[in-house]
Amino acid sequence: MDAVYNAVDAITGLKGRLLDYTLRAVTGGRDAIGEVTVKVDFDGTVVVGKGSSTDVIEASARAYLNAINRLVRPAAAPQVKEVGP
Repeated sequence: MDAVYNAVDAITGLKGRLLDYTLRAVTGGRDAIGEVTVKVDFDGTVVVGKGSSTDVIEASARAYLNAINRLVRPAAAPQVKEVGP
């Protein structure tokens, strides 16, 4: 996981410090889906990310990228579309 996170850091130009890493099985069986939750510190801003896949490394990368996306693009206020004249 360290190599994946270092590669993502190099590509994005952001440096995160992993605070917590959790892996749990969402489904059972041979092709079980694993869900990874990470808590990452980006220079004092702590962000949680989640990702899932049948591959643990892919789920981990997805979780880390989810955390980065939450850091750089916080949830925008819901947009209301007005209908009518």
